[in-house]
Amino acid sequence: MFRIGVLTALVVCSVRPGAFGQGVKPAWHMVYTRSHRATFEQEWKYTFPNHKSRHWFIALRYPPELPWSREAVGKAELRTSAGWIPFKEVIDESRERRRMLVIDYAHDDPLLRKGFTVRTTLTATIYDQRLERGTPARPVPPLTPQERQRWLEPTNTYDFHAPIVKKWMDDHKMWKGKEEEVLEFVHRVYKQLRVHMPYSTKEGGAWVCSQILKVGFGECCRHSIVTTSILRANKIPARTVCGLWAIDNKSQGAHCWGNSSSTGSAGCRTIPLSVTTRNPKRTSE
Repeated sequence: MFRIGVLTALVVCSVRPGAFGQGVKPAWHMVYTRSHRATFEQEWKYTFPNHKSRHWFIALRYPPELPWSREAVGKAELRTSAGWIPFKEVIDESRERRRMLVIDYAHDDPLLRKGFTVRTTLTATIYDQRLERGTPARPVPPLTPQERQRWLEPTNTYDFHAPIVKKWMDDHKMWKGKEEEVLEFVHRVYKQLRVHMPYSTKEGGAWVCSQILKVGFGECCRHSIVTTSILRANKIPARTVCGLWAIDNKSQGAHCWGNSSSTGSAGCRTIPLSVTTRNPKRTSE
C-alpha cells in the first residue's frame, strides 16, 4: 500500500526491535539466501475535489536497504501535460538523515489543479528467509546508547503511557513475564494482534497507538505502531521501518517490504515476524 500526502508518503511499515537482553544465548537466527531481482511499477492517483492547486510539493521515502530486500533502486515521476517529470533524491534533516524522493513543482496545469498522479518504480534483489537454530555467522551489531534511548522513548505516535493503551495491554496480558524469553514474548504479541486487531485499510483516524486501539483495526502501518508501542512499554527497544513494496510472480509480496520484528542479545539474536502479511500462499505464522 502506498499512502501519499502533500508533504510526505510512507508505505508498508515494519517493526524492528533492537538489541536486548545481553548475555542470553541465542536460540534462533535468520538466514538470507539471494533469490532474484524484482521490479514493481505502479501509478497512484489522488484527487482533491475542493482544492485548486498551483503548486505541489510531494516527498516519498526512498526504499531502505533491508536483509530480505537489497540493492534497492527507487524512482518516482509526476504526471503532467508535458509528460512524466522525475523526482529528485535528497537527504532529509531528521536525526535519521533519510533518503527521500521529492518534487517541488509550481504549475498552471489542468492535470494538476485538483490532484496528481505519481508513478513509482522499485527494483530490488529479493532474498529468501529461513529461520535456523544456533548462532548467526555474523552477529548483529548492538545498539548505541543513543539508539537504545531513541527506540525506547514514548512519542506522540507511540503513546504507550495513555490509559487506553495500558488498559488494552492489561486486558490482553501484554506485559512480559519475569521469566519469559524476549523471543516468546514477541511471538505472543504477534499472535494477540493477529487475533484481536483485524487487518483493514478503512480510515481509522490518526496514526497514533491510542487511536488505533480505540477503533480496533488497522493495516500494516497501524499494526506496526501498536507493536512498537507494546514492546517499548516493556522496555524492549523497537522502531517502525517504512519502505516501498515490490512484488512479482516469484516473490509474491512477502519477500520484500513486509512487516518484521527482531530482538537481540547484544546483537546476537534476531526474531523476524510478519504481523500483517497478505500473501494468499502463506497461511501459517
